[in-house]
Amino acid sequence: MNRLIALLAAGSVLAAPGAALAKPKPSKAKVYKGTFEYAGADGDYVTGKFGKVQLVDGKREDKLSVHVRRLASRTTYVYRLQSAPSACAADAPAGTDVPGWKYRTLRTSRSGVGNATARSKSFSVDKTQRYFVGVFRAGANGAPGELVLCAELNTPKAKKPKPHKPKPGKPHHPAPPKPVTDRPRGKSDDAPRGKRDEAPRGNANGRDKDKPKETGKPAR
Repeated sequence: MNRLIALLAAGSVLAAPGAALAKPKPSKAKVYKGTFEYAGADGDYVTGKFGKVQLVDGKREDKLSVHVRRLASRTTYVYRLQSAPSACAADAPAGTDVPGWKYRTLRTSRSGVGNATARSKSFSVDKTQRYFVGVFRAGANGAPGELVLCAELNTPKAKKPKPHKPKPGKPHHPAPPKPVTDRPRGKSDDAPRGKRDEAPRGNANGRDKDKPKETGKPAR
């Protein structure tokens, strides 16, 4: 019994590093979507939508749902979730398959419509990568061949660090002006003089000395 307990304890210790290396899963399922566009040799001349894709990053399980249309009738295609710095562009480099996914067969109907799903238990979105789903023509051994459709997923991008800006200092308030002091009072040549200097000259009755006195009434 003691040997069994020791073996179980040793097994838990060995499993601990693997659990620590696993990426943390989100607390809630996150959904990412995309729309397929034609990516063949004549992709510039073919417009319109060719289906949709949805990626669910769940807490316990991840699911990739693919819906395609306007493709060849009753044809088997290969689809893969891939990551690349840029996706679905004419000059974009080939993407890298995201590991840990199990894909079901994608085969179109008579009208060129097809649906398929893939599942994973270890996928976690990396914000430094761009994700897209490519639909390829199936090769002789079932490997992906020529890229036919491409759909970029709207996964979150890593935010660029904002440049550090210095905090604004305290606003500078100018000092209040000093009160103007009264000038010292004193005699000045420009100062107005008193009434004595301004009063008109005359006799006691207010008449001017130079004005002749009026005589009696003029004769009629």
